[in-house]
Amino acid sequence: MIRSVTATVGGLMEPEDRGVDAWLDRVFDLSEMGREIQGFDWASTPLGPIEDWPEGLRLGVSVCLSSRFPMLVTWGPDLIKIYNDGYRPMLGQKHPGALGSPAREVWPEIWEHIGPLFESVLTTGVPMMETNQELVLERNGYAEECFFTFSFSPLFDRGEIGGVLCVASETTEQIVDHRRLECLSRVQTQLVNSEQVTDVCARVASALAGSVAGVRECDIYLEAAEDYVLVASTRRDDVAQVDVSAILTDTHRTPVVVGGDGTETMPADEYVLPIGGSFGGVRGAMVVSLSPQRPFDASYRAFLGLIGDVVTSALDGAYRRTVEIGEYRRISDTLQASMLKPVSDLPTVAARYLPAVGRLAVGGDWYDVISIGNRQRGLIVGDCVGHGLEAATVMAQLRSAARAMILEGRDPAAVLDGLDTFASSIEGAACATVVCAVFDRNKRTLTYARAGHPPPLIVNAAGVTWLDQSGGAPLSIDNGRPRTNAVVDVDDADVLVLYTDGLIERRGESLDIGLDRLSAGATELYGSTVHRFADGLLRLLSPETTRDDVVVVVKQLASTPRSPVFS
Repeated sequence: MIRSVTATVGGLMEPEDRGVDAWLDRVFDLSEMGREIQGFDWASTPLGPIEDWPEGLRLGVSVCLSSRFPMLVTWGPDLIKIYNDGYRPMLGQKHPGALGSPAREVWPEIWEHIGPLFESVLTTGVPMMETNQELVLERNGYAEECFFTFSFSPLFDRGEIGGVLCVASETTEQIVDHRRLECLSRVQTQLVNSEQVTDVCARVASALAGSVAGVRECDIYLEAAEDYVLVASTRRDDVAQVDVSAILTDTHRTPVVVGGDGTETMPADEYVLPIGGSFGGVRGAMVVSLSPQRPFDASYRAFLGLIGDVVTSALDGAYRRTVEIGEYRRISDTLQASMLKPVSDLPTVAARYLPAVGRLAVGGDWYDVISIGNRQRGLIVGDCVGHGLEAATVMAQLRSAARAMILEGRDPAAVLDGLDTFASSIEGAACATVVCAVFDRNKRTLTYARAGHPPPLIVNAAGVTWLDQSGGAPLSIDNGRPRTNAVVDVDDADVLVLYTDGLIERRGESLDIGLDRLSAGATELYGSTVHRFADGLLRLLSPETTRDDVVVVVKQLASTPRSPVFS
């Protein structure tokens, strides 16, 4: 029987009569969690049996279970958790184990953030509030990016603070949807007035770079000569190219999910999305590296589908314009010829290509690594004047000519002589710079020649040696001096570094400073694998935004990788 009112919490009145049955009947039958709490073995927890709960705890639980809004009651020094139906979905797989457990044990991954909030409320009694707070929860088998708006308020018992009431709302979907709309708008804005298909790809990569909308990285391929050619990428490091042609075929041009468990409740690795191809136009694919902190669900898939539709529309428009001016065939040929696939399958050689601002993955810088036979290997790095498609066209021709001459057995100086003649007949090839080297494993020598190119270097435990002999003018510039070779003896411990000037040049800075920076970086990285060496140079020396392409080729001057240093 209700005799009098002695306390109120949130507008709900608590009778002076503490009859357990009356309290259970009024509160626990209101919801599924109420019935689950009623049947829980509370005697096994620090709270003890329900009939022994203090009045303040009963009041807090009454408010919690009487609300459809997500609420959590934590009580006592251990902050034992009691929650309602609305709060339960936030726990994911942590329910039902979270019920009756200390908050710290339930949320160890975010305790660094929420622990001090609990402590502040318990000691001061001052409520705390967070709005759209990002928390990475491990509630569904992976580290999940989530957002919450929540408040912590004190719960009193006989004038003392006995616990904390948390009122929470998960805002993850709203934040994620807002990010995706902003990303889609940014892509659409970037694609306004895109005139060439390569321009479309570069602008999409630029718009997606640094995205927080679930596009971790994006590589864009176009179909050329029955193959898919990487045209643009958001990555600054070496691109791990995907065999798109094995995934997308003429009979199977639908999006493909790579990785994941086949459900919409877990993250996946990549999403291969066909683009273009309407009205018989240019076709391609976007390979999107997905967020490991978001489930790849229907809304995620729909968002990427919208981006694909926008890109397809831009590609089709650009294709129609290029057909009108008879340019498409040249673009296709250039893409096919200018492929710079990363040297990732050779244990003693690593090559990296970093495009300039605009993120177009074809340009004027180039490299080649050529197995000549008789235990010889040719390495060549070049830099054409300009950027983009025009420079890529020149680069592709010079690269093919240089490879052919090296395979004929010409020495580096003779290769440069041939390129001088060849460059004189190609519009835009004048003043290109090249360094060509041949490593002879039998003789343990390196023969090289330079045409206006920055000097390579050899690094070992003793320090750095610059290969600054045998210099000469850039291609097709006749200064009256013949091309000559320089020969140096090498050892298995030596590492050769070739590069283009984008790695060392900075606006308003002396070139010597850039060379000193390269020397210091190479010395620091010596002893790592060639692939880590190449990646490390880009990380240490390449600015976030560069106005020039960058090529780095690292060659260990040994027949096989040395161990354990180069393991």
